[in-house]
Amino acid sequence: MPRVERTSIAARAAEVIRADIASGKWTDRLPGSRVLALETGVSQPNITAALQQLAREGLLSRSGDRKAYRIRHQKAGETGSGKPQEKRRLVILTHVDIGELPYTTRKAIEMTRDKLVRLDWAVELRTFDFLHAKRPHRAWDHIVPVDPAIPLIAVFGRTPIGEWALRHGLRIAFLGGMRGDLPISVVAVKSSLLADEAMRRMTALGHRQILLPLCDRPAPFAAGLKDSVKNGLEQVGVTYVPSYHTPESPYQRPEVIWRMLESAFKRKPPTAIIVLDWKEFVTVSCFLSHLGLRIPDDVSVVLLNEQMEAEWFVPKLACFRFPVGKIALALAHWAEGKESARNPKPMSADFDEGESLAPPP
Repeated sequence: MPRVERTSIAARAAEVIRADIASGKWTDRLPGSRVLALETGVSQPNITAALQQLAREGLLSRSGDRKAYRIRHQKAGETGSGKPQEKRRLVILTHVDIGELPYTTRKAIEMTRDKLVRLDWAVELRTFDFLHAKRPHRAWDHIVPVDPAIPLIAVFGRTPIGEWALRHGLRIAFLGGMRGDLPISVVAVKSSLLADEAMRRMTALGHRQILLPLCDRPAPFAAGLKDSVKNGLEQVGVTYVPSYHTPESPYQRPEVIWRMLESAFKRKPPTAIIVLDWKEFVTVSCFLSHLGLRIPDDVSVVLLNEQMEAEWFVPKLACFRFPVGKIALALAHWAEGKESARNPKPMSADFDEGESLAPPP
């Protein structure tokens, strides 16, 4: 795991250096790795790895091990004015470090970046917490390039970041998230449709005491999931009780999920649980183990968002496989202006039955 972390940071450092070169911050020679480490807040070994990566890409060169890296300007890419032609740039905005995002989201970002890099784009990542902002912030003007020629993709976008971009005349798309009434392109799998499918399968097996915890989810997103649970229960003649079936909290922390489970099991032990992401599932699994309960003998579980680590869980988890390839292609086409995702049909995800679903005990 530490090795993956170092690689991720080095890759992000390379993106920052690449962007600074494209912006004209350095035109001939780069500072030493120690200076770059201080400027970026990244360790010197990761800066060294980033510079080596940029050298392999042909962006940098140097004549010896102790020589500073120089920027390579290729004549074939020059414009009529004799100046090097800049690559097209795309900026991806995340509210947390990319390593903290769900697996499918990370994979979609990686595939989008790969597709555009092959088309000679420069793709950058900028991280700041726009997710919990209630209004646009002026500070974003200094974090994000305010340039109509540079498209933006906001991961789990929200109305404030959309309003900010539109106010500046910027092109922006959301990879998941909530756009409200804004004319913004969105590429996503609709979670409420996954919850519909999970409820259908659970109720068909005979489950009636079904729990779906909602932690730190925006109101419109949570409303869709509540409707899925409510409709699924009412179709089999069960009264929906929001505080029991879909408990909510503005926070997403292990102790929050734990208290939700404790409360539900005191009222009426659930026989099935729908979990939105891997982190929440880890706490759910620990809680069930604490009570001496087994999956699926005592409690069935469905994970809505596929996660690489889930492959290691025994029994095999029932989950949804996201079409990350289609998502990445749609985002790449949007960046190039080939397609609009403003009013897309929701993408479907394939259900993997796994071994964590069974009739109630």
